[in-house]
Amino acid sequence: MLFDQLKNPRFFGPDVTSVQLLQTHISYVALTGTYAYKVKKPVNFGFLDFSTLDKRKHFCEEEVRLNKRLCPEMYLDVLPITKKDNTLELDGNGTIVEYVVKMKEFPQESIMTNLLMQRKISEKTIDHLCAILVDFYNLQKPSEDVKKYGELSSVKQNIDENFDQTRPMIDVTVPKETFWSIKDMVTKFFELRKQVFGQRMKQGRIYECHGDLHSGNIAIMGDAINIFDCIEFNDRFRFCDVASDIGFLAMDLDYLDYPYLSSYLIEKYIEKSKDLTIYLVLNFYKSYRAFVRGKVYGFQLNDPHIDPATKNDIQNAAKKYFELSAYYARLFSLDFEKQRPVVFLVAGLSGTGKSTIARKIAVDYHGTQINTDVVRKQIAGIDQYEPHHDQINTGLYDPKKVEQTYERVMQYASVSLKKGENVVIDATFQKKKYREMACHMARKYNALLLMIQCICPDTVVKKRLEDRLKGKSVSDGRWEIYLSQKTTFEPFSSEEICLTLDTSEESYTYRMNFFHQLLSQVYQVK
Repeated sequence: MLFDQLKNPRFFGPDVTSVQLLQTHISYVALTGTYAYKVKKPVNFGFLDFSTLDKRKHFCEEEVRLNKRLCPEMYLDVLPITKKDNTLELDGNGTIVEYVVKMKEFPQESIMTNLLMQRKISEKTIDHLCAILVDFYNLQKPSEDVKKYGELSSVKQNIDENFDQTRPMIDVTVPKETFWSIKDMVTKFFELRKQVFGQRMKQGRIYECHGDLHSGNIAIMGDAINIFDCIEFNDRFRFCDVASDIGFLAMDLDYLDYPYLSSYLIEKYIEKSKDLTIYLVLNFYKSYRAFVRGKVYGFQLNDPHIDPATKNDIQNAAKKYFELSAYYARLFSLDFEKQRPVVFLVAGLSGTGKSTIARKIAVDYHGTQINTDVVRKQIAGIDQYEPHHDQINTGLYDPKKVEQTYERVMQYASVSLKKGENVVIDATFQKKKYREMACHMARKYNALLLMIQCICPDTVVKKRLEDRLKGKSVSDGRWEIYLSQKTTFEPFSSEEICLTLDTSEESYTYRMNFFHQLLSQVYQVK
């Protein structure tokens, strides 16, 4: 009866002419044009209990209170649904049978997920979003009750619950091999890296977070960013390491085929928060969050109102999340399985996207990214963003200064390798002798060297370089420089085994195949 009423415009008042009804595994949301009304389903999943009217009322009130932290103008009130003479009314005077959260409605096209699909989210948006989140965390003074949720036992409770609740979905949404592989790697992490949880607690990185921080819960309208629908139903999902919160959004961007915005988000978060140890747990929490999303999608399969075609889409989405969770698990497993540091040599001509790829690799493998454009200007004692459009082989790009730049890069890389840390060298590597410098350094420190060459069609490179000139960049690359580099680049020899990445290929499958291929190479010689 309630389900049908939520689709009826008259239920929401005489001015409402249409209703769009959305649903998740735990709620219905009726969109009426001006206001949105959210009703919690009478479900009990163990970690969430909306099974009684009193509980649903309580969590409606909590939802309004908690979400006012990040979007105070959106959440308005909790209203009763009443029943009188066998008729349901919104905020009527009959017997209360349900409660709704009343919110201001915003256009569905303003949801960040939809904006991503239209390529309308830029690094500038991520900067703004990151600043909001860092301020949100920094303004808090977490109590001891909140901090204790960072303990190994609390984290393990959430993880174990996930696995238990997903078992019925084995070979439905998650292949048996994937399920047990992830579980085994998580178990090893708890055994071999358990000290990192206490370390994060001591550093004050446990907060009352959002808890469900993905692009579907972010609305962007002009310069206004509203982060809504936080976790209200379970403290242990909201009280967590900030890495679990920020890692959720980074995972979501990876899932939606925006891996480079994902790595940019992490880079900017660290820059603004000074949270230098997030890498100790980032891939762990990204794996956890992807697993949670796969589990939640699986829950929807039990809904009798979902048609067969939608069920198929849900199964495919869940499988994709579990595959992503396994990828992150293989990444965090390197922390206790690999014996040697890795030097990632990321080469390519100007405008082929090597710096973007290098940043992604640096985030995934928590390596130090060393960029020749930055080092070149450090040596010259100038700001890294100061443009120097010198002629080829002159000024900062005189062959002797280029040689000096590569030597300094190797020095910086050596410092990290001595500590057993991964390094990502981001440079043109136009001449073989520069690649040989990296090979010699890797051998000296018993490091694994992996070479990646970024390529791209000329038309795409030209557009990128033209766009770069309009903004702020550490690179001085220009179209004429690219054309010159094409004629002088010394190709990789048969002895120089390298992976090639066409950065103009933007499909999720292509990109993930490359990332898996790279990870497999690390594992082969770890």
